[in-house]
Amino acid sequence: MNLNLNLKEKVNPHDIFVLISCMFVILASNISITTGAIVLFCATFLYISFIVGKRLIKLYMTSDDNENDDNENFLTKLKQNINYEKQTKIGLLLITIGALFTVADLIWVSGVPLFDPASRKFLNVGFTAFAHLLPLGWAIVVSCVEMSKKKVFTYSLVFATLIALLGYRTQVIILLLSTIFVMYYNNKLSNKQVVYPVVGLALIVLVMSVLRFYALNIGGNPIVSRIQLTMNILDMVIQNFEGSLQGILHTAIFSSYGLIPGVSSGPRTIVANNLGIEGVTITPTIFGAVFADFGYLGLVSYFGLLGMFIGALHYISSKLNGIFMGIYAILIAYLLAGIETGLLDLDVVCFFGLGAFSLLYVVYEVHKLKNKAKNKK
Repeated sequence: MNLNLNLKEKVNPHDIFVLISCMFVILASNISITTGAIVLFCATFLYISFIVGKRLIKLYMTSDDNENDDNENFLTKLKQNINYEKQTKIGLLLITIGALFTVADLIWVSGVPLFDPASRKFLNVGFTAFAHLLPLGWAIVVSCVEMSKKKVFTYSLVFATLIALLGYRTQVIILLLSTIFVMYYNNKLSNKQVVYPVVGLALIVLVMSVLRFYALNIGGNPIVSRIQLTMNILDMVIQNFEGSLQGILHTAIFSSYGLIPGVSSGPRTIVANNLGIEGVTITPTIFGAVFADFGYLGLVSYFGLLGMFIGALHYISSKLNGIFMGIYAILIAYLLAGIETGLLDLDVVCFFGLGAFSLLYVVYEVHKLKNKAKNKK
């Protein structure tokens, strides 16, 4: 496997996924060789699948008769018909909705969970879910509108500060990381320039983690301690739950909201209960959730399909930008954050569903353009 780290080339999400997965394994303490091997296998398989998905969609998007003049013309023609002003309005609407529900959530809890982590459990679930629309809306706007770097990062910090008040570190990471991805893949940041916002993001995450540890009166290194705890939990899942939950974790994403029949507890609560721990939620990582539900074969199909999906969407978004890039940036931000947290939230699943819809939409539109091109000959 040859990681794409040439400074003249873009670093892609599958490169970062592998690097973060390796970091988790290296920093983990007392995990089994089996657990480490599973993490590295899944990361490698996603890496390969990403390349396959990207090449397959690129092959489909080119002319059936391989005439050079038609290669990638379908996406070019499709891009000419896109109304980016309308997409900008959609992004602004999502930002407004997300900001309003964030404020409503703070009013509901009558406090600031960032400084009082115990109050976070009183947040309104519905308000919090709608508040998560803010990062998506901002990613879309950044992709559609020409703004200076200073303006983009100033607004990003303002929105990140608002979201941080809810006490969810992950959402701050999602907003800032997706903004960086949009700027980077739209060629507004070079490989050297992207280092600065990434370092800034790391410092923000560190500060939020320290504040949380201080509020909970916990000692130690907040980053390393969290990684080690998460990986130790994954190790317990690997050792004891090979497919034994039979899909309960992933169906609980929907059944916990009453959308389908099933358990009323959330996926992370189920993990905690199966480990004999009550009154808390525990993340099993993206690897542990799939392993506990579907076993070894599930890991192969899950990371294979996920890698191909992300690879295909990467190619399309890099050509069309706009709302497609905004959605893609949010998805890869969730994917990377999900290495620790898992993809076990209803709003995250809905975002991935939106990504799948956007991919199918482009495939359908290109299919129509292909048929028109055939009829002209």
